Amino acid sequence: MSTKILILTLLLGALCVAAYAQETPTGTDNLSGSKKDAMAMSDGKTVSPADAAKKALNVGAKMPAFNLTDANGKAVASDDLLKRGNLVVVFYRGSWCPFCNTYLRNLQKNMKQIKASGGNVVAISVESPDNSLAVSKKDELDFTVLSDPNLTVAKQFGIVYDLPPATDELYKSHGLDIAKHNAMEKPQLPLSATYIVNRKGEIVYAFLEPDYKKRAAPDVIVETLSKIK
Repeated sequence: MSTKILILTLLLGALCVAAYAQETPTGTDNLSGSKKDAMAMSDGKTVSPADAAKKALNVGAKMPAFNLTDANGKAVASDDLLKRGNLVVVFYRGSWCPFCNTYLRNLQKNMKQIKASGGNVVAISVESPDNSLAVSKKDELDFTVLSDPNLTVAKQFGIVYDLPPATDELYKSHGLDIAKHNAMEKPQLPLSATYIVNRKGEIVYAFLEPDYKKRAAPDVIVETLSKIK
């Protein structure tokens, strides 16, 4: 890894950590500024990460059918993916998120066990196919990476939340305009959710955590897949 890329990665990591306190407040005492913005997201007009986690599709629900474009511009249908076996659907925030990149690389390291347990991984983000390709090549991923324009599929899963204004401004102050980057009208992101879906399209496992630093453990994914193999 070059020095320039290392420095950029460290800066983005620090930015995500700084923004975390604003995206997922833990209390209501002595709130000021950004935390008030975040807590105000329970007013019904906007959706917080915690709101999304509560309302998202969960175990027992049917996975919404989708048809998205992969990193090479090829259309990929969920029905075709399910024909190959049980599906591990991973939503990630974007190529700019170091926590997401680390997790995707971690999944790649465990792909042999995941496939041996009868699973196939598909990673989905709102980013364009060009950015999806960059992620795929940079991390040398051998699983499918899909682009979800306007978070259409993520919204069907119910995992989309709104960034509080102060958090949005924090990102912008470091050169990252979430709405502009994702070609959307307002700054929204998906939970870093992971679903396991059986061949019938039924959700048998759902990791729905408001804290984007926490992700579904690969060993839990493998264990779940082994039970439904």
